[in-house]
Amino acid sequence: MKKAAAMMLALAMILSLTACGGGKKETAAGTETQNAYGRILEQGYMTVGIDPTIENIIFTEAGEEEPEGFIVDIVRGFAAELGVEVKWEILEWSAMLTAVNTGKVDFIAANMNMRLDREAEIDFSDPWLVDSAMACVAKDSAYQSFEDLKVPGTKFGIASGSVYESIIKEQFPEAEIVTLPLGTWQESLASGVIDVSLDDSIVFAGPMSSNSNIRLLPDRGDSYLYGFAFASGDKSVEVFNLYLTKLKAFGSYAELYKKWMGFEWEPNTLGTAY
Repeated sequence: MKKAAAMMLALAMILSLTACGGGKKETAAGTETQNAYGRILEQGYMTVGIDPTIENIIFTEAGEEEPEGFIVDIVRGFAAELGVEVKWEILEWSAMLTAVNTGKVDFIAANMNMRLDREAEIDFSDPWLVDSAMACVAKDSAYQSFEDLKVPGTKFGIASGSVYESIIKEQFPEAEIVTLPLGTWQESLASGVIDVSLDDSIVFAGPMSSNSNIRLLPDRGDSYLYGFAFASGDKSVEVFNLYLTKLKAFGSYAELYKKWMGFEWEPNTLGTAY
């Protein structure tokens, strides 16, 4: 109880200090823009940029408007802590960084790779998950490994703005890159528009249990961390980080992880990365 009380007191202090700034922050260009936290409290809702195309992580059931999933439950819990509602804004990956830095959304809640070049444009939250790249092909495909994908002309499907464009160019220099609309990679594999989808492994977890016409290659790419994205210099990321720490420290994160991933959460030695 003492730990919980201390955490709640710390959260209240950060919220108070952030609000005392009048909801403004000074940007590098010398102009003032409203802090997302101040804007959220003033409006009574937060606008969150998403890509709802990943089963179990963040997705929308047919005929439904509201998304569901692991990310959704994390965001809704954050909104509940602040006493506000959530409005979801579906974005193409290529538009996400601009959307958060121009105030179109208050932050991005997605499986966004915490790359250093992105950190130059936005501020990442603490990591909420660790993952690695995998490749998905049609069940009857001849491809058996990453090495096979190096055959000239192999068609890789990616979303616009995906980090995998640069990875494919570096690791599969003779590949053909096909940019796909969000959530269409399964149809593109089935129709032969692409030969392979290279993406975060969590993207494939749901489809592998529901689509018998696809399979994963056994290889995995390098591991990396996912973070939520806030506008550069926005102090509200500190508020979210405290909320995320609280989730992990008091068991709620583990419950959500088990609910959506289907297995137990095993923290790393720091207890923060996933």
